[in-house]
Amino acid sequence: MMTELIDPRTFLLVANLLGMFCALVLWVQARSFPGDIEGLNDWAMAVVLIGSASGLASMRGIFPDVLAIVVASGALLLGQFLLIVGLQRYSGQRPRWRPALDGIAAVVIMTVWLTYGSHNYQGRIFIMALAHTGLFSAGAVLAWRARPAGFGSRFLCAFFVLGVAVAVWRITTLSIAVDQSDDIFDRNLIQQVYLGMFSLGVLGLSVGFILLTNERLRAELEFMATRDPMTGALNRRAFFSQAAVEWSRSMRAHRPLAIIASDIDFFKKVNDKYGHHVGDLVIKDFTIRASQMLRLPDILARFGGEEFVILLPDTGIAEARNVAERIRREIETHRDRALPAYTVSLGLSVAQGDVGQASDVEALIAEADAALYRAKQSGRNRVEG
Repeated sequence: MMTELIDPRTFLLVANLLGMFCALVLWVQARSFPGDIEGLNDWAMAVVLIGSASGLASMRGIFPDVLAIVVASGALLLGQFLLIVGLQRYSGQRPRWRPALDGIAAVVIMTVWLTYGSHNYQGRIFIMALAHTGLFSAGAVLAWRARPAGFGSRFLCAFFVLGVAVAVWRITTLSIAVDQSDDIFDRNLIQQVYLGMFSLGVLGLSVGFILLTNERLRAELEFMATRDPMTGALNRRAFFSQAAVEWSRSMRAHRPLAIIASDIDFFKKVNDKYGHHVGDLVIKDFTIRASQMLRLPDILARFGGEEFVILLPDTGIAEARNVAERIRREIETHRDRALPAYTVSLGLSVAQGDVGQASDVEALIAEADAALYRAKQSGRNRVEG
């Protein structure tokens, strides 16, 4: 006697409704998210196809089998493939359509033969579960590699892996019930679990992708709020936020903290002679090359125009001078031939909580600015402090 948990038609109708609801949410997100977060439209179309496939399958016995089985199977596989396409676009990859579409077409042709030719219900379940295993495995790999690597990507990957596990389990249990017939709805407990997974899986996968895209959006907004849009260096607000933490740590541990203030020499002449576009390229060039001279914990910020400030934790006066000299020599001697030659002046200051030294980060920057002014007064292209 077969155990029936819920009528299979209910499973499929629920999947249809969940698919349409998730598609609506995804389409709304696609229209409100930045254009560089791609894949939402593909994912929305995917869940529409999966939901439509579930709706067609729920009409078995009412609609002809060509719709309830063949078309539903094709729509389901195409929808699952579009989940992969959506993840590829999200990750900046170019989708490869042809091999997958050829495989889906082959599975649909085999489904037609197994339905109308050999009347092999077991074979039809086997070929569909095998296709699900392949598609969901690809989805799990893409979800695991998706960035940012947070809860969203792991949640999405977990649902893909669960889909693989259920599909494999369905294949391994085919031999247990060899007497199953192609009833209008197979009410076997195993098949009900299989259908239930794909019904709820539509919701779980959609929630996972929504979480993933929201984490990406949050990361982009945080980047925009803390970074200079042209150079990618920290902006003034973010610099002071991080510098306050480093200052407290340095004073508490009596460790040195160094500041380097830098300014591109005669930058106005560069703008006047070559135009602001070239001036912007010079600023970007300085940011890249100065960053290459720094350690991971060091902080580079653009304070405005051609003015930059560098914070060096656990760095004394001699080490700070060496860093500043390396930056000065790098800018002077390894120029980009596509840009006009330029030089940079730098001023530095160091504090570690001793009496008579700067009392806070602002005072330390003021000392570095004063040293920078002396460097400019002394002929530029030099380090003072």
